[in-house]
Amino acid sequence: MPSEKKPYKIAIISTHGTGKTTLCYDVAAGLKKMNFRTKVFSEVASVACEEGVPINQTTTLPAQLYIMLTHMCEELKGSIRNYEVVVCDRSVFDNWIYLERRCGRSRTDFILDFIRHYAEEFPYDAVYKVPLVGPLVPDGIRDAESREFQADVYGRLGSLLDELAIPHMTLPVPQSAMRSEWRGLILEETLSRLRPVVRGAPLTAMVQAARRAKVLLS
Repeated sequence: MPSEKKPYKIAIISTHGTGKTTLCYDVAAGLKKMNFRTKVFSEVASVACEEGVPINQTTTLPAQLYIMLTHMCEELKGSIRNYEVVVCDRSVFDNWIYLERRCGRSRTDFILDFIRHYAEEFPYDAVYKVPLVGPLVPDGIRDAESREFQADVYGRLGSLLDELAIPHMTLPVPQSAMRSEWRGLILEETLSRLRPVVRGAPLTAMVQAARRAKVLLS
């Protein structure tokens, strides 16, 4: 059978209110400037909530399954439509955390097994976990008052990634108010994987810009 060319799939994950969506669009804008065919797949839960689907503390098994399966379908469109890069606002792992927290592990283990196999067949090439820093950012949809809920989701997500042995990078604590170093770090790593620089060759202007935006930790 002919091999299927899959897009380079980036997942930006974390609990709610950490700036994931803004980062997704910043990264995608940078990739588009470098002439990559790039698509952002927005968070499904936000749209679902506006349509009356319960999320977060009030979610249900059918509701969260709908959100998770819709998210998977959006990811799969990246291969069908032949994008070079897809940037996912959340991942299948985030979605399961909200479900497991609400419905319990015993009712969701069968879904976790499905997620495990899905991630093996359609893996993420890079997973970036946004750290839990700064104030909880209200989005008009989720509970912007419950820091405990936010932190609990964050901790559970980290535990799940370890349980499933999912390679990922937790982004460094930002040193700038605009958090531009996150964008620079992701762009530089993506470029190094998609367009490896020939040793000794001059860096492109965009690579140089990505490096200037990145804060290297000592």
